[in-house]
Amino acid sequence: MKQASAARFPWREAWPGPARTDDGNEWVTGACWLYCRREGVRVLWVGSVHTPAATGDLYACGDCVAEIASLVRNQVAARDALV
Repeated sequence: MKQASAARFPWREAWPGPARTDDGNEWVTGACWLYCRREGVRVLWVGSVHTPAATGDLYACGDCVAEIASLVRNQVAARDALV
């Protein structure tokens, strides 16, 4: 069964923006585990990371959360272009 393209739905263009500091999510001060690797910044738990040796909590700052959101949107747009 062929999956419907997300581009056909009006909500696709109105996706909510990525999480931002003090937006009601449970932000804490700590280290960003993603691209910037900054310490002492507001970060948000974005999921668990599983490695062969252990599982840990992944935290990201607002800028890195926005970067991930951009990558996902681009991936969805590219996938939709193939449908």
